[in-house]
Amino acid sequence: MKLFIFALVIVAASAFAVDADLGNQHSEGNGMVSIDGLMYSQTYSYAELINGYSNYGAGDRWVCDDFELAGPETYVDSIIVWMIWTGGMGSTMNIVFSEDNGDSDPNTSTDIWADAVPCTNNFTGDTNWGYDIYETTCDIVDNHPNLTIGTHYWLETQADVVDNCFILVGTWGVLSYTWYNDGSGVWVRSDIMFGEGTDMFFDFYGFVSLESGTWADIKTLF
Repeated sequence: MKLFIFALVIVAASAFAVDADLGNQHSEGNGMVSIDGLMYSQTYSYAELINGYSNYGAGDRWVCDDFELAGPETYVDSIIVWMIWTGGMGSTMNIVFSEDNGDSDPNTSTDIWADAVPCTNNFTGDTNWGYDIYETTCDIVDNHPNLTIGTHYWLETQADVVDNCFILVGTWGVLSYTWYNDGSGVWVRSDIMFGEGTDMFFDFYGFVSLESGTWADIKTLF
């Protein structure tokens, strides 16, 4: 119950935010960062920021959102989300990719990849609700998830920390809403849980896989 009340307080507070909009750019301590290999983007925008959903390991809180790749088959090596940390900052995010079964419901999706991924946190220069906002970059060292074009996926996230923390969400506009798991093991849509339709802010970076036939064609050039 306390979690739901806190979420409503965040929604109300956002109307009084006065920080400058960063737009659709990444930032690091007010300095913009250029990263190659962007494969999918629902990137953070202060102007579209609505709320933050509790997302910590000790409370077994999870947040997920869906996506489809428009480009070619991709190996993901970095996942970026935006966070508020109320206590100690996390150095690991628990990440799950699952494949939708056609009903746009993560409760019936099939997990295809899961790992505890090291992460780093960089201050964006923004604050809201009395807290700093951080860009959290999760770098996958090996065993990269392999995602294909046109497949409906879910990105499930949880910060591996004891203190409560919040993953940031914004104006809804892509596929299904953000979904929330309060530790019960059941995913509930954000519009039902919090009375608001939202999308989670996240970006994927990676590299395109080469099919064997394509690689054979390339070798003939040498």
